Amino acid sequence: MRRLRPQLALLGLALLSMAHVGSPDTFFGGKAGPYDVRVSVRLPGVIPGRAQVTVRVEGATSTGSHHVTVRAGQWNVGLKGAPPPEPAAGVPGDPSLYSAELWFMTASSYQLAVHVDGPAGPGEVVIPVVALATAERQMPPWLGSVLAALGVFLTAGLLTIIGAAVRESGLTPGAQPDVVRTRRARIGIAVAAVIAGLALWGGDKWWTAEASAYKRSVLYRPFNAETAFTQNADARVLTLSIRDPRWTGTPNPLSQFNALIPDHGKLMHLFLVREPTLDAVAHLHPIARTPAALDFDVDVPPLPTGRYRVYGDIVHESGYAQTLVSEIELAATATATGTATGTATGTATATDPDDSWFNGTDLDDGTKIVWDRDPSPIVVGVERDLRFHVQDAHGATIDVEPYMGMAAHLLIASRDGSVFAHLHPSGSISMAAMQRFAGSANPHAGHVMDLDSRIAVPYAFPQPGKYRLFVQVKHAGTVKTAAFDVDAQSQPKM
Repeated sequence: MRRLRPQLALLGLALLSMAHVGSPDTFFGGKAGPYDVRVSVRLPGVIPGRAQVTVRVEGATSTGSHHVTVRAGQWNVGLKGAPPPEPAAGVPGDPSLYSAELWFMTASSYQLAVHVDGPAGPGEVVIPVVALATAERQMPPWLGSVLAALGVFLTAGLLTIIGAAVRESGLTPGAQPDVVRTRRARIGIAVAAVIAGLALWGGDKWWTAEASAYKRSVLYRPFNAETAFTQNADARVLTLSIRDPRWTGTPNPLSQFNALIPDHGKLMHLFLVREPTLDAVAHLHPIARTPAALDFDVDVPPLPTGRYRVYGDIVHESGYAQTLVSEIELAATATATGTATGTATGTATATDPDDSWFNGTDLDDGTKIVWDRDPSPIVVGVERDLRFHVQDAHGATIDVEPYMGMAAHLLIASRDGSVFAHLHPSGSISMAAMQRFAGSANPHAGHVMDLDSRIAVPYAFPQPGKYRLFVQVKHAGTVKTAAFDVDAQSQPKM
């Protein structure tokens, strides 16, 4: 049983994972034409279901000054085949906030078009949304009892009606049925009871098959992934392998699991987070061993020994983004698969020039990342901008450089491993999917940001608990990382 515990824990983590592990909702910050907007899409958990969409138009000061609509089209249909736009109603008490509900009928990737019309004219932005089914709704026991009682009542009524019809339908008023009619009525009731029983049995089988199909085909399951270490002459190599019947190396262009596309110029973003202390992290970019994209290799930097959670972000041409989940033991000496060989220290190596890693909380050149923290408590489900700025060793605010096209990267990891998110000032969306839907050759189309010291990342913590935030910026050609701790609180009871 001891040997099974790590596998069972990993299975539980995989069942919780999604495009961002444990954090299925979509958050976007950017431009809709001339307007700065913040968009959040809160998924219903079950698909089909109605998602809550909120749009904040920055700078709107009077109710009704803007007209906002939203519409969603499945990735293979597009907006031309989407339902008509839904108007977003203003939220009383906040003139900048608009709210709407949208049906997502299929667990797939969608294009969400947000249209804003106001004093500066019309503006629109198309945001990728991955509609994930992450839950099953269980029928309450009392409702099951009521439905069972109604079923018995209706079945008894059906048999009674059939028996009366066979026994008395041809009789004149006041005449009594004879033995033959009574026998026929009993036979009719028996036959009807058999048919009703078969119908109930068939309905139960159909319902069970539908529930199984939902678990198998609709309920989100990330690709099965495995990790292993190998020792080369001058480097330790981590290999993440996708071993899943849905990913055979020959992608189906008609499926949402079609070919992979680079996000920020990388086919995969791989993260190692040491547990349980969360005091070391690596942001790496493996290289696919073959065009089939079944195995990805990356040199392991000099991280401290210990157990690491492994997360691999990939994006499909359909806009479907997912996070692969695994774990690895980085030990000083061992030879078994899943364990590092050699030592945990040595010369820093990088598979990609954008690889970065972090072993502590201090930046070596005196540069400091400051969290401009709102004094109000962080509450689960309440969206806010996580704001940061960068200072030099003398306390002066300094500008940042683009790090893979972004002003900053923010990694959010919960202490219990149930939540992991890779965010940017644009939010939780995949920029590759956004560019794909925009149909532009610009790899950062659809997003305009200021590359200065002002960093704001929209997010809502999905569940209560303790988290660690890793903020990554680039200055003077070097990636700087700082860590912050967060305690997200439950919603107050009314």
